[in-house]
Amino acid sequence: MNTFFELLQMAVGRRTGLSVSSMSREDWEELCKLVSKHNLLGVTFPVIDNLHDTMEGMPLNVYTRWALVKERIEKKNDLMLVYCRQLYSQLKDDGFSCCLLKGLSAAALYPEPRLRQSGDIDIWVGGTRQATVDYLKQRYKVRNVVYHHCDASVFPKIGVEVHFTPTWMNSPIANRRLQKWFDGISEEQFSNYDQELGITIPTTRFQAVYMLLHIYRHVLDEGVGLRQLLDYYYLLINLERDVRARVLDDLRKLKLLGFAAAVMYVLQEVFLLKDDELLVAPDKKEGRFLLEEILISGNFGRFDPRNAHQKNEPRIKHASRKLRRAMRFLCYYPSEVICMPLFMFWQYFWRRKHNYLYRG
Repeated sequence: MNTFFELLQMAVGRRTGLSVSSMSREDWEELCKLVSKHNLLGVTFPVIDNLHDTMEGMPLNVYTRWALVKERIEKKNDLMLVYCRQLYSQLKDDGFSCCLLKGLSAAALYPEPRLRQSGDIDIWVGGTRQATVDYLKQRYKVRNVVYHHCDASVFPKIGVEVHFTPTWMNSPIANRRLQKWFDGISEEQFSNYDQELGITIPTTRFQAVYMLLHIYRHVLDEGVGLRQLLDYYYLLINLERDVRARVLDDLRKLKLLGFAAAVMYVLQEVFLLKDDELLVAPDKKEGRFLLEEILISGNFGRFDPRNAHQKNEPRIKHASRKLRRAMRFLCYYPSEVICMPLFMFWQYFWRRKHNYLYRG
């Protein structure tokens, strides 16, 4: 584990070398597997490329695998940019306000954006939920319409999540507070055009709140890996001082300072974030718990045995599995865990009422 953290610290420029002078074939294989588990093969490749020349014992098949994945990541990011511009232009031409969430907007904060391993395209669209769904259904196959987004088959091989709101909270009180904050800041996001990317992207103030919420949601719902934490690391080291003060005020109002403190611990422990780059003082107890969950889960919980299930899992089994897993977080995030079954129950009947339960 120390070698894994040291490699990540080298990748972000906080360390100049590994503490070991050699590694066995099995150690290299395990390290590659662990880095892949967190979708960090791209950002760590420059370090691996250097170690391949300076450190003996790296198996050729491990180096080759790393290099091939890095090339695929770069090609996918180039394609993502083309697709994002196309989707943005189409929505704007058809009268919708929109902005890209995560993805390329997060990658833009990296020293080498093309090395960040991307997932789906997430885009936030203004207007009513029903108007957006009706518009999409006229053009694409639409499925999985839930409270905050739907999936649209816009491009081959790359998924698109169209967001009606960036995210949500299970607690009705917390969610009302959050949606009010989104409403108040939305116009600034929809007009924040990035000349280099050719699309609108969120402001750093918005991203500092939204990315934290994105981590929070995935921790509770399925699990999260270190790639999302690396996104937040790069955001913080690029966050201007005056914006930092506004973000702290936002997090205080949204009752998220406690979770932010846990994330700060993880960022210091894994990426050696400096004290003056922190948003709040780290919480060691909750931070250790969070780091343990992250290391178990991997990228979006795909390696968490608590998430094991068959394809096309029945809704009742899906809900039961999620609730059983969430009970582990009860003492840390009580309101969200307690309100989870209430939100799931409400959302099921809300989807049924609006005919959103169909499977595409």
